[in-house]
Amino acid sequence: MRKHGVSILALSLALSSMLSVGAYAADYNFDGVGSPDYYKSSSYEDVYGSQYNYGGRNIVDYKIPEPEYGVLSTTQTGIMEKAVLPGLQQYVGGEANGGYGITAGTIGVLPELPSATTQTPSTGNGSNFTVVTPKKAFTKLTESFKLSNGAIGKISIPTIGIKNYYLWEGETSSSMSKGLGHFTSTSVWDGNVCVCGHNRGATYSIGAIKDLKLGDKITYTTSAGTRTYTVETVATIRNDDWSYISDTSDNRITLITCVAGDSSQRWVVQAVQTG
Repeated sequence: MRKHGVSILALSLALSSMLSVGAYAADYNFDGVGSPDYYKSSSYEDVYGSQYNYGGRNIVDYKIPEPEYGVLSTTQTGIMEKAVLPGLQQYVGGEANGGYGITAGTIGVLPELPSATTQTPSTGNGSNFTVVTPKKAFTKLTESFKLSNGAIGKISIPTIGIKNYYLWEGETSSSMSKGLGHFTSTSVWDGNVCVCGHNRGATYSIGAIKDLKLGDKITYTTSAGTRTYTVETVATIRNDDWSYISDTSDNRITLITCVAGDSSQRWVVQAVQTG
């Protein structure tokens, strides 16, 4: 029995040893692998050095390669356009300042040009581009501009029977009792000439402007000459919507009157100069 027991124990140990060696050889064979270190560190200290500034600017964060022409980029850098966009970013900073070109005074919108309508900034790489800023047109009312009777001018709209209604300064009942009223904040010739009148129940009412069609004509005569405008807008607007009397770069005339039975709305007609 002792002999038999020893033999069984020896046999068990031998089998166990063979199995463990076989598993090691099958599962952990590194033949053909060059270096087991194939997961490199992604730590910023290891990649960029121990001086990496967490939470602050780092030069390495801004070393961005320039895409090929036509590749989508942001409007901040203007790389796609091969030009610097004015008012956003004037240059690409280098390692000396550690930034990406955004400095005080370079962020904002391009100011309106006082007289010229174009300017040609440089991109800094020898090429130029042109920015076109339409200049708002405006003619201020002066005594010399007025007609001999003191009116600003005369307005006619043949398709609705309005002929030579005088335009008087001020959006007031007094002006509209003599003809039509002129919005004092608007131009009297170049730009957007804005006019108001009674809807009905007055000698000089313009309620029929709601029946105008696109393409109908309006004439406006002043001491500076006569202009013909073509209707392009007939609409109702809120009584607190004054967007249509804003200054424009083209020449147009805007007429506003009440909506019968609805004090919250106004009729607006806008026509652009065509002659």
